Parts: sequence; C-alpha cells; structure tokens
Amino acid sequence: MRTRMPKNGGISDPSGLAAVHTVRLPLWPYLVTPTGSVGLAVATGLAHWRWGDQPTTVGAAAAGLTLAGTALTSLTWRAAAARGIVRRAVATTTCVAGSVWAIGATIAGPWASPWSDMWLIGAPTATIAMAVVRVLRNGDSDDPTTTGGGLADAVKSLRNASVARPTIKGAKATAGVTLEAGTSVRELANDRAALASALDVPETAVRVIPDPDSARRGRVEVVPVDQLRAMVPWPGLSAPGRSIAEPIVLGVMEDGEPLTLWLPGDHGAGRNAAHFLIVGMSGAGKTEVILNIAAEVISRPDAELWLADPRKFDQLPTWAIQGAARTAGTEDDTNELLEDLYTDITGRARQIGAHGHKQWTKGCRQCPRYRVAIIDEASQVAAGNPLVTELTEAARSAGISLVFGLQRASHDRFPTSARANIPGSICLGVDKDVDASMALSEATLDAGAMPWAWKNTKPGYLYAEVPGTDTTRWSMPCRSYVADEDHRAGAVAPYLGGQPTTRPEPARPAPHPRPKPTMTDDDSDHDDEPNQAINPNDPPDDVDPAEPIRIPPGMPRIPLGLREPAMGTDEARQVMEQFIIDLHDAGHDVVRPGDFGAVIAETGRGHEWVRAELRRLSNGPNAILRKTDRGVWKIRIPQPA
Repeated sequence: MRTRMPKNGGISDPSGLAAVHTVRLPLWPYLVTPTGSVGLAVATGLAHWRWGDQPTTVGAAAAGLTLAGTALTSLTWRAAAARGIVRRAVATTTCVAGSVWAIGATIAGPWASPWSDMWLIGAPTATIAMAVVRVLRNGDSDDPTTTGGGLADAVKSLRNASVARPTIKGAKATAGVTLEAGTSVRELANDRAALASALDVPETAVRVIPDPDSARRGRVEVVPVDQLRAMVPWPGLSAPGRSIAEPIVLGVMEDGEPLTLWLPGDHGAGRNAAHFLIVGMSGAGKTEVILNIAAEVISRPDAELWLADPRKFDQLPTWAIQGAARTAGTEDDTNELLEDLYTDITGRARQIGAHGHKQWTKGCRQCPRYRVAIIDEASQVAAGNPLVTELTEAARSAGISLVFGLQRASHDRFPTSARANIPGSICLGVDKDVDASMALSEATLDAGAMPWAWKNTKPGYLYAEVPGTDTTRWSMPCRSYVADEDHRAGAVAPYLGGQPTTRPEPARPAPHPRPKPTMTDDDSDHDDEPNQAINPNDPPDDVDPAEPIRIPPGMPRIPLGLREPAMGTDEARQVMEQFIIDLHDAGHDVVRPGDFGAVIAETGRGHEWVRAELRRLSNGPNAILRKTDRGVWKIRIPQPA
C-alpha cells in the first residue's frame, strides 16, 4: 500500500503538476519514536520506584544513566554520519534530550513537575520531527550522496530522466536511471562533469554504468570521499605453494573488495588464458604491480617465470632474478627470449594436446609448467617487431601468459595488432586521455574511468580490466598493494631455486654405458694395483675451493682463435659481406647470428658487432638482408642483369 502526500502544501509547480512524496506502508517506522517515548516514561517510573527513596542508590543510578546517555549519543552521531547533516542533527538532538530527561525523571519521578510537562511537550515534538525527516527522505538534502534528492535532482536537471530511489552502500550512493525514449545512457555519461558540478564532488567520483540489456537504462554511482587515499600495505602472497590457477590478489577496489586476476584459463568458468598490458607513466607505480605479479608466480609450484627488462634490469631485486627460470637484461637478450618463447609454442601445444587438453589444465602432470613471461619496458623491443604480435596470437593455447609493461601503448611504441590480442589491461596514472584510450576499452572510459586525472600524483591508483570479471566494475578505481621489500623478499625466499639462465640450456643426451670388459686371468692379477695416474706422495692443494681462480701475473694466455688486434671496421665488413655471399652461392637463403663464428674468429670482432652489422645490412637501398619474425635474416642478393 502507498499513500501520496502533496509537497509544499499541494501548491503546483510551474509545470502544473503537483510534486508528491510517496510514503510506504506499513507505518511501523513512524511509530518508533512515540513508542520509545512511552517506554521511556514507564522505565523511568520503575527506576524511580526502585531507587528514588535511597539517596546513595539514586546517585549511582544517575551516574550510570549519564554514562549510558553519553555513549548512546556518541553512537547516534557516528551511525548517522552517512545520512546527511539534517537527519544526523535531529537524531542526535533527540537522543541528548531523551537522555537528560531520563536522568531527571529517574531522580524525581516522571509524574513530578517539570518532568511530566517536558514529556508532554517533548514526546510529540520528537515524534513529529522524526516523521518529517522520514517522509522527506527523498527531498532536498545537503549531502548529495544520501538517499535524499540531491543525486536524483542533479540527474533530472541534466536529462529528462526517471530516477529510482537512491540507495547507500558504504560510502557509495547509487541510483537507477531510465532516460526517455530516443536518449541513451551514453549521453548522460558525457554529462559527468556537469553532474559532478551539480553534486559538488570531483569528476572522478561519478560513474555512469549502462545496463547491458537496455540502451536507455543504467545506474549512476557517486563516491564523494576517496576511499583509497590511505596506502594499502602488501598483506603477503595470495596462495603460496598452491596452483597458478588460483587468483592473484594485487590490491583493493574502491568498495573494499580485493582486486584479483587470473592468468590461466578455466573451461568450467568460461574463462580463457589472459595476457596483460600494464601501462603507467613514470612514477605511477607500474614497477610495484609487476613485482607483485612476479612474486606470486614464483610462489606457485606449477608455474615458471621468464623475466626481461632491457632498460633497468640491474635495478631489479635479487629475489626476482633468482626466482626466474629465464632472464634477459639487454635488448638483444630480450629479443632472443621472445624468439625462444615463439619456438617453444609448437612443442608445448603438442605436449598439452597429446592427452586431449585444449589448454593448460590445473593438476595435469602431463602438461608443462605454466609459463608467465613478464617483459617490462616492452617498448624497447616491441616497436615494429611482428614477433610480438604472433606471440600474443598463439601463446595462450600453449600455456603461456605474456605481461607487457610500458609507459605508453601508442602504435609507435607497441604494435596495434598485438594490443588487440591482449584481453587484460591494468592502467595506472597516465599523462593524457589519449594514453588511457590505448589501454582501456571505450566502455570503461565512457563509464567514468579517468586515469589521466591522477597522472603520477597517486602512485598505485589504477583501473583494471580483468577477463572473467564483471565488466561493470572495470571503471571502479583500485589501488595496488605497496610491499616492504624485505617483507616481500622473505615471503618469496622459500620458493627460490638456483640461479636463472640467460638462455635455456639444451638437453644433453645421457652417456651410453661402456661395455664391461671381459675378465681374464691376466687382468685379475692387477685388480689391486693402485691407479698409476695418481701420485700418492702429492699432498692436496691447500686452497679454499670457494675462492676464485686467479691467474698469476706474467702467465701467457691460451689463444682461442680470435684475431689480435681486431680487424679494422671496413676490412671486417668486407669479410662479413663476402661470407654472406658465399652462403648464398652455396644455396642458403637465410642466415642466423650463430652462423658467424668463423667471421668472429677471423676478424676478432664480438657478437654485439655481428648483430649491429646484421641490422646495418638489412637497412638502406643496398640492403642484402631482410629481418624476418623468426629471429633470422633472409639473404636477398640481387641477381646481375
């Protein structure tokens, strides 16, 4: 049942329609105050009958009532903080008045003057005041985040919309919105700045979430107070010693829920394996997020970490380098790491599919360990590299997740096609809105995500698009954990293996056992003779095996076949070009950096010089090589006319 009460005494507004409020039945909430007033009068009467004739007892009772009234008043003021200043003031004032009256009525009796007169005046006054506040709960309010009309009126002032009764959950006010036919929620989203101005809150505090089933329905969320301003310390590893299939907790969301992400896929949950792009300007907290992910991967026994940072590898913590199965600290090493990742895809996919699995599966002993490759400062190697695109296309089905960290995901820093193949994104503070559009989806930005408003002034603030989670929550601000480095190193220490390798060592075949010689009578005579290669009179060396071997001064070095001094640049280039021509004449159409061992020995030049020359010979009008996406160079020597 509902009753409709005219607003402003039934005076019509300029449109000719009377504004009304709706009062929901039953009316028991309106009876709380009068019932409480009657109950308080009866209680004070019984208290006076019990303690009124004993001066000592009544004094103690008055002291107890004073403490109880103070505590109840503080509780009321605190509990009403989210209900607006008007209702907070009314509720607290009523509580104070009731507490003072209860003390006097207990001492003198509720029927004594002036306490009875005060009750006759105060009880109806409090009842009416509380009823008015409740009736007008959808009316104007000083606080736009309450269930009052601030939020509803602000929306109506911008669009001719039907706004449901706002509700409060924690510090967030939410109201359902239905726009008139022919108007979409996206138009309301474009008015977020005006809506924030009407509510007198920051623009980042307003979000407009569309309804996936209707273009003109949605909801407006307002969080006027920043819930993430306090730094959130890292609580420890999410699931140490358990599977990588369990979620990784990186931080907290605005509503207090944990920020979780998954790397492997789960067929039962309808979730595919995911790659992630982590974007943030310098100082926004990108490295902290990457290190937290690395620590989580190291602590999962069915996962392995490949870690590359061609720009600041030497600044990585020791535990990250020791815990990685493969590392790369230069641009060339990172390129080789990417090439090895691509080379492994076919074998890993064959191993996973040989026993009927379409993707890496938790608990499968026949599947390889899940591989997580983190490439920080990815723009150093990804720009214009088609191998990155092919990795993002094929790696997920082979049990590999790629995590790329970079400051700006523009086309000149990261391949656009590769970016389209990465379903997950973590965007920290960026410089401009165009930078955010390269990391976040259009729907997330339309809903209210504004990472450019933070820049690098709020390290750790981020928006996360995590596959397998509710897309309507992608526009909710989050904040990553901040770890004490000693705490994180101590948590990861039990899971550290041996030293990582810069390149995976090839498997060596097991040595064939030598046939055991047939024992003869002549041989048996020498079984007990000592080994003639050992001098029993030579004492053991008195050296510490932990000390490095030192070469005595003046000892000649053993030549390794390198030319000393190194050949001049022009002459060495002629040797290298002639070597390539000879390969082409011999029927070879591709060449790899490892094929130039003879050139290195003849010229005395190093591996880095060979790579630089390969790049030089693949550029310019007279290029005789072409770089492919397989880590090889195709020979293209022009034929004579």
